[in-house]
Amino acid sequence: MRDAEEPRPLTECEVGGLRFELRDGTDDERAGVYYIGHDKDGNPKPALWLCSPLRIKAMTRGAKSSEWGRLLEWEDADGVRHVWAMPMELLQGDGVDVRRELSRLGLDIAPGRAAREMLITYLQAWPVLARARCVDQLGWNGGVYVRPDQVVGSNSERTVFQSMQTLEPALSVMGTAAQWRDEVAALAAGNSRLMFALACAFAGPLLELAGEDSGGFHLRGPSSCGKSTALAVAASIWGSPADYPRMWRTTANGLEGLAAIHNHGLLILDELSQVDPREAGDAAYMLGNGQGKTRASRTGSARLAARWKLLFLSAGEVSLSALMAQAGKKTNAGQEIRLADIEADAGAGHGLFDCLNGQTSAPALALALKEACSCRYGAVGLEWLHKVVANRAALVERVAADVRAFVAEHVPEGAAGQIVRVARRFGLVAVAGELATEYGLTGWEKGSTSVGVARCFKAWLESFGGTGRREDRALLTQVRAFFGSHGASRFQEVEALVGQVRDRAGFVRMVNGEQEFFVLPEVFKKEVCAGFDPKWAAQVLVDAGVLRPGAGGKNSTTLTPAAIGRKVRVYAFTAEVMEEVD
Repeated sequence: MRDAEEPRPLTECEVGGLRFELRDGTDDERAGVYYIGHDKDGNPKPALWLCSPLRIKAMTRGAKSSEWGRLLEWEDADGVRHVWAMPMELLQGDGVDVRRELSRLGLDIAPGRAAREMLITYLQAWPVLARARCVDQLGWNGGVYVRPDQVVGSNSERTVFQSMQTLEPALSVMGTAAQWRDEVAALAAGNSRLMFALACAFAGPLLELAGEDSGGFHLRGPSSCGKSTALAVAASIWGSPADYPRMWRTTANGLEGLAAIHNHGLLILDELSQVDPREAGDAAYMLGNGQGKTRASRTGSARLAARWKLLFLSAGEVSLSALMAQAGKKTNAGQEIRLADIEADAGAGHGLFDCLNGQTSAPALALALKEACSCRYGAVGLEWLHKVVANRAALVERVAADVRAFVAEHVPEGAAGQIVRVARRFGLVAVAGELATEYGLTGWEKGSTSVGVARCFKAWLESFGGTGRREDRALLTQVRAFFGSHGASRFQEVEALVGQVRDRAGFVRMVNGEQEFFVLPEVFKKEVCAGFDPKWAAQVLVDAGVLRPGAGGKNSTTLTPAAIGRKVRVYAFTAEVMEEVD
């Protein structure tokens, strides 16, 4: 089997009495694929034109010798070359999906029914010996990086992307990488949020090399502060800012599909507030977990779930927690670390911008950036992929080491594992930006990306609320709020013989001038720790010093209130429960 193109491509063939010819065209005849039929007496009929020149370059198949297809090549009316790995499965119906895709990409197809049907026969019958390996997922495949339009790098066998789904042409190129550097990246220099957004776009292909998980960042801020500008410049690395960014407003299935086609890349999602508040948390989980739902196939068996590894960059006027609160839901730590919330305002009085780089105002800088990236896009992403593919072996160790160095420098000592996990994601972004600068793609000063990313990490850490575990702080905040609301009304004095407290939560007494609270078990489970596992919550409260453990390793103790006259089991809270949570 050969993976190279045939040295002498066929220009005609006859299979099962059907004759096809691929003609270059003359002054009196159109170039293209022709079918030569025969009448009932066996005499050749006039050649029937089927379509403009369409060449079948190779037979494709997957790693397990399944998913067979054919690699097609043609040029549109503007002379732009198109290549499509067509699944053979699409030919087993009426072929309309094949013709629709070919037509969408500029192949001129004959209008007659007979010609359209014979085109499908041509695609099935034309003999071809060359072979190519097809893959159905974009991103890294061995040592190559697969895009819908091309494969960067080379394997031992030609690799092509083959999919049953039609992909929107979001990846596109206008201008050169040098023009993008001088006109887009130059305006972003010195602006922490812009440099961060651009470095996110570079970081997507490094996820696999670094062994990092999927995750996202959310730029939060009021309207017209520059969030959309940041998304536009990030999009310009890979394609047109008008086509590459997507909207949060989509179905769960649609979001899965978007994630899959951005595998090992950057997915940009605008307007978080358009998501149904009831589904926002699940969406963040799904994107960060890197796997969609398992569904049944046509035969009833379990179909492989869509999988991906990506970074996603979001923007909106509200945070994930604020959005979910609209539906009466609380975010948990897993959701918040999968979508790290960053204040879009850089604090310099220019909204998202730290500096104006020669422009007269923040709106003027935003306009200049949008105008620049509207005509300079895509080329720098391709150049970046070529650099990364060429240096892949060396980058694996280097990227991992540089991420560790970022974490060591910027994560406070003793910080929870959740903080470290998000810091690693920020670190990967910083490494990507520095590498792009080293490769001459940004024109920025060495180290400047790391400074900008560190500022964004600091903003996230402040928003996150400290260096402890998010769940621990959320629990302590809730417990403190309970005692702040009910400490003076729902607790009865331990020594009081009479006097019924309405809706009693427990008992209280003074010890060395400070109050101790004793909470009844049912109140502890259903109110004080509502939404948390009681056993886990009790241990966290003991570790925090606000709950006094009992004897025998139990987190509860016994008390004999005068009003009850017998021992009851309670949870004993110290006076520290009324103090502020760090």
